Amino acid sequence: MRSLLLCMTVIFMVSCQNPYGTVTTNDEKSEIIKTLFQEVSNENIAYLEKVFSDSLVFINPHEQTLNKTAFIAAVSGLFDLFEDISFDPVDGDALGAEIETTTYENGITWTNIWNNFKAKGAYTGQEVNFPFHISYQWDGNKITKEVQFFDTTVFDNEANAKAAQTKSSKKLIVLLELGVNKGFNKTRIEDALKSITAYIRANEPNTYDYNYFISKDEKSVTLMEKYLHEDDFITHVNNFENGPNMAPFFEMFSVKDFIVAGQCSDSLKNRMKAFPIDYRTQVGGWID
Repeated sequence: MRSLLLCMTVIFMVSCQNPYGTVTTNDEKSEIIKTLFQEVSNENIAYLEKVFSDSLVFINPHEQTLNKTAFIAAVSGLFDLFEDISFDPVDGDALGAEIETTTYENGITWTNIWNNFKAKGAYTGQEVNFPFHISYQWDGNKITKEVQFFDTTVFDNEANAKAAQTKSSKKLIVLLELGVNKGFNKTRIEDALKSITAYIRANEPNTYDYNYFISKDEKSVTLMEKYLHEDDFITHVNNFENGPNMAPFFEMFSVKDFIVAGQCSDSLKNRMKAFPIDYRTQVGGWID
């Protein structure tokens, strides 16, 4: 029995000395991250250039990957979009904003921060405050990977406001006024649009709005489409002409008006020359 207790004690002591990972909050890497956010508040790009590795892999909340050059450019863009950037103080009480570093048995080290982003939009004038979580992987004292976890709506809204003020948005809005052909009613249209919509969802990730609206008498339909870039609109047109949707679309509808709103290149207009399009340029507001 004594031998069994001694064996269990040894096992317990060894397991305590070799956890899966060791968590610290006052280590050198945690302090680097604390300084990093202080320097972001100061809009000091030089510090970011110093602590991020040249081989940085940056992954944003949309799972888009950037290298160090593109990441630094994105942070510079953040400084253009917002004024008076600040973060909550980190005090290690586990009640609010925190920074902690975990070193795992295999030698890999990650630092995590939970905090709140506070600022004033330079183009909307709105005060913003939202929570975020970011993880950093290390090689020595250089950050080799950053992964972000938060809702980017605040950033998107400010970028849209900037694009509106500078009239530089690359997004396109397409509006079609359609007549409903004989033999079709709301029920038949809704049924036919299920497969058309499913095809677009599966094949056109940058067609980010696609909506049909029917009139009370069921004789007219408005189709509204939004694209991140004119190239995405061309992709849609190519799919429409060469895919399964053109025949059922024209079986249901006749086109009365065709409007393309936004910045349109000569290349786009040449591609669409077979269509009677009314091109409109932006004079105010913004495109979501």
